Amino acid sequence: MTDQSYEERRNALKPYRYLPLFYLLPDEIATARTLDTFPRNPYKVINDKHWHDFYHGKYFQSRLMDGWGWMMWQGLGIKGGVESYSIRDPFAVLVFSLPMWAALLAEMGIDTDLLAAYPPDKDIPFLTMKQAAYNVAGLANRFWEHPTLRMREIFEVVNSHRDFEDFSAVNSHVKTDFYRKWYHTRAKMKTESLHDDSGDAVYAPYIPNEFAEVELRIWFGGFLERLDEKDQKIIQLLEEGYTQEEIAKMLGYANQGGVSKRVKFIRGEFEKFRRE
Repeated sequence: MTDQSYEERRNALKPYRYLPLFYLLPDEIATARTLDTFPRNPYKVINDKHWHDFYHGKYFQSRLMDGWGWMMWQGLGIKGGVESYSIRDPFAVLVFSLPMWAALLAEMGIDTDLLAAYPPDKDIPFLTMKQAAYNVAGLANRFWEHPTLRMREIFEVVNSHRDFEDFSAVNSHVKTDFYRKWYHTRAKMKTESLHDDSGDAVYAPYIPNEFAEVELRIWFGGFLERLDEKDQKIIQLLEEGYTQEEIAKMLGYANQGGVSKRVKFIRGEFEKFRRE
């Protein structure tokens, strides 16, 4: 390969579009993804069947994807670590997209043509974390300021329309903030909501398992859709800690008895829903 022309090396490297991404990983991240033994010379990858097959295998590309997803999430500056979000979240999907990062890097002049210009008889050294962070910052800026992608506008839409399924089962500040805004509460869901006269709770939306909590809240949302607007408001106010007497005044009932009747009705509807 050393006696080949630049054009020949350039053509030979074209099918390996993710190699530039690999050589931009710092040592620590490559080691953490067990990619530290992968050849530092791209021509060894081309000429050795083992490394050629390894490059095209799922393991290499998934490890590379994981490393770049982690780095780019930090670089994009999105609130909360990527582990706080599920694989359903649109921006979590984006950061693990190798084709997108390869394409954006190519627009910045970092592609297989650049590798072909590197001396073919020398290994490419690992980048330091500082160098890698500099490259990630430049790529993140390209991502946000791209003339056609309009990612800032897209992120604003995504960020303002998140739902429960966008978050992972991991406890995180961003998920807690989302829950509090969604339910208009200052703390975790109460277990005393919707009491009847006997003091028995109609339901207990908070349980310790975070993933199960999400499922329960989504399930309970199906029940709320069966109620009219005023009954939904009663539930909301009870969750926020208001007494039935206070709710009666807020919603225009003559006295607490009117709210108590609605709570009994809602309890009965909830039992029907749960049996169904």
